[in-house]
Amino acid sequence: MKNGFTLIELLVVVLIIGILSAVALPQYNRAVLKARYSEIQTIISAYKTAAEAYYMANGAYPDYWHDMDLEPPAGCTATDTAVGGPLYCGKKSLYFDLYAQNDKNIVGFYQPNNKTKVAYIQWLDVSDQPGRRECWAVTGDEEARAFCRSLNGVEAGAASHHTCSLAGGCTLYGLP
Repeated sequence: MKNGFTLIELLVVVLIIGILSAVALPQYNRAVLKARYSEIQTIISAYKTAAEAYYMANGAYPDYWHDMDLEPPAGCTATDTAVGGPLYCGKKSLYFDLYAQNDKNIVGFYQPNNKTKVAYIQWLDVSDQPGRRECWAVTGDEEARAFCRSLNGVEAGAASHHTCSLAGGCTLYGLP
C-alpha cells in the first residue's frame, strides 16, 4: 500500500478551495468598500466641522485645507497650491476635493487601483444645498450602485465632477 493522495483527491481539494474563494472574495471586497466609505465619511465630517468653524470666525469658508485647524489624517497629504487643491491618502486609495467645481461641498472618492468606484459628498451649511449628503457610484459599476442603494440612497440623476467624467460618469444618490 502506497502513502499519499490520488490525483482525484487533490483535484477535489483544489475545487473546494476555488469555490470557497469565489464566495469569500466578493464579501471581502464589500467589507473593504464599506470600511473605506466609512473612513471617507469620518474625514469629511471632521473637515466640514472645521470649515463651518472657520466660516463662523471669518465670514467665509477657507480656501485651503491648511487654513482649517485640522491636520491631514496619517498617510494623507494636502495640496494647497490652488484653491480647493486635493487631499490624497494614497495607500488607502482615497482622494478628497474641497469645493468641487466651486460648489460649497467636500467630496471624497474611493479609487482602488486608481479607478474611481464610489464617492461621498457633504454640502456645507452656507451653500446651494445646505447639509445635503450624497453617494456617487460609477455608472457602469453595479457593485458601487448597489452599495449606494444599500445606504438608502435615492437615485437623483448624474453627478457632475471631472473625476466622474474620467470614470465614464457617476450616478448620484441622495442620502437620508
